[in-house]
Amino acid sequence: MTKQLTPSEELRVFDKALDALSFKVAESCLLLDCPNPEKFDPDGKCIDPSPTLCAGCYREWAVNMVMKEMEASK
Repeated sequence: MTKQLTPSEELRVFDKALDALSFKVAESCLLLDCPNPEKFDPDGKCIDPSPTLCAGCYREWAVNMVMKEMEASK
């Protein structure tokens, strides 16, 4: 990074980076390894597969995983 960020700017940067990475993962893994099986239909396929939806699932999974790790380390 070229400039010093405030804490709120840094959080916004990380939030946008998480979105971008989630979208890239979803594009490459679409329908292969869904992190949110509750959205599956009875046949085991995603109800509404799209890179945007999958990115949201991957983002939610990543945030929840980090929150659980942070809680466990207290």
